[in-house]
Amino acid sequence: MAPHNDIVLFHYSFSPYARRVIWYLALRGLEYAQCVQPAALPREDVNALGVKYRRIPILSIGRDIYCDTRLILQKLEERFPSGAIGASDPDQKALQKLLETWTIDGGVFYRAAQAIPPEMPLLNDPKWVKDREDYMGRSWAKEDIAKGRPEALAHLREAFELLESTLLADGRQWILKTKQPSLADIEGS
Repeated sequence: MAPHNDIVLFHYSFSPYARRVIWYLALRGLEYAQCVQPAALPREDVNALGVKYRRIPILSIGRDIYCDTRLILQKLEERFPSGAIGASDPDQKALQKLLETWTIDGGVFYRAAQAIPPEMPLLNDPKWVKDREDYMGRSWAKEDIAKGRPEALAHLREAFELLESTLLADGRQWILKTKQPSLADIEGS
């Protein structure tokens, strides 16, 4: 049963995009119901919504359905403005957007996916491996993951070094120098 605010999150536990939404909901203290999905298609609960979107997470608020992590976070900020954690001034908004783009579109997420340990249990599931290969257009064979992992880890080290030597170099705990985590911190993770 959905909580009083009608938020329902459709996800699987190890989805990095779903983790971003879960962190956001936790930081905001927003109650939500979850509908845990299988890691690979088909997803019958999602199909029952009439949604033909293959990615996770999906969020519903009442009859409205949101299918992109960036859109989900934006809509949660808009629909529940009391206690919003997004940036408020133009400079902070620009930095928050820059971190969002850098993490998702700029290659950080892609490199993190390449850094998955070859011993990850899901890599023993042929259905999941085929689902990932069909979706991403690259091999998810353990041998190929092992070969590409050192380069991916080097790129991730560079990304963290950039954050630590610039934005976080002054010792601040949170990216926007806030007293608690903000949406910018989620965007940078």
